Amino acid sequence: MRILVTGGNTGIGFALCKQLVLDHHAHVYLTARNPTKGQNAVTQIQSLMEDYDDTSSSKSKGSVTFVPMDTSSDESVLSASKVIRDDLMNLSSDDNKLYGLVNNAGVGLNTALAPEDLINTNLYGPKRVCEAFLDLLDEQNGRIVNLGSGSGPMYTSRCSDVDKKMLCHPEKASWEDIEKHANDNMNEGYVDVYGLSKALLACYTGYFANMHPNILTSCVTPGFIDTQMTRGYGASKTPDQGTLAIKHCLLDELEGNGWYYGSDGVRSPYHFMRNPGEPPYDGKAPF
Repeated sequence: MRILVTGGNTGIGFALCKQLVLDHHAHVYLTARNPTKGQNAVTQIQSLMEDYDDTSSSKSKGSVTFVPMDTSSDESVLSASKVIRDDLMNLSSDDNKLYGLVNNAGVGLNTALAPEDLINTNLYGPKRVCEAFLDLLDEQNGRIVNLGSGSGPMYTSRCSDVDKKMLCHPEKASWEDIEKHANDNMNEGYVDVYGLSKALLACYTGYFANMHPNILTSCVTPGFIDTQMTRGYGASKTPDQGTLAIKHCLLDELEGNGWYYGSDGVRSPYHFMRNPGEPPYDGKAPF
């Protein structure tokens, strides 16, 4: 299976790429904005492959290819899609589609950016990638996983009931609704723009699943993981521990489409925090 991972050079993205190649024998397209860092990440995984002996499986070894891509740029995303499209065209008909797409690239917390830049990367970035690569996904078995955050439900919990109704019922939302909410709130001084961007990404996930029901599309929170983005905030879990929900939505049988999952891989609500180990969300939003 062929899987595209954005922001795969560090943190959770790198951990996921490594696990998909070594443990799940996937062919991973690892993307990153910085070519040097991206190629270094590929070299590290290839080095691990040489030392890795999985005698328990008869499957072919995985592989990893670096493709430069800045998800905040229309031009860069389209350029990357052409590179991968050309690569897939050279393969046999049973291997010339993407099985999965993981929108991991994101900014926030330790990244000092204007609100517009946060929204551009965390919301419009996944939208660009989903639209550019949609026709390259397997029409029957394709999956998309968007990397959300617990900051999304925290943001939503502070919204008015009118806004909660839209955010918690993404199957009824339009892209115009999502974009309007971003534009109306990103420059309000009291708003957590990072949480706003992740809440809207979860909403976009449900909207996209409604528009493309043949593709299983999910949004997950990885948990409070010690990465460059969270350094200094007290996160204690490693990036390798932050891939559980992503892999569940990417590889396991799912009960629904367009859902948001907690770090334990269990369905969670948009409008309040569900802690790992608590019962799954029943989908009933009281708005």
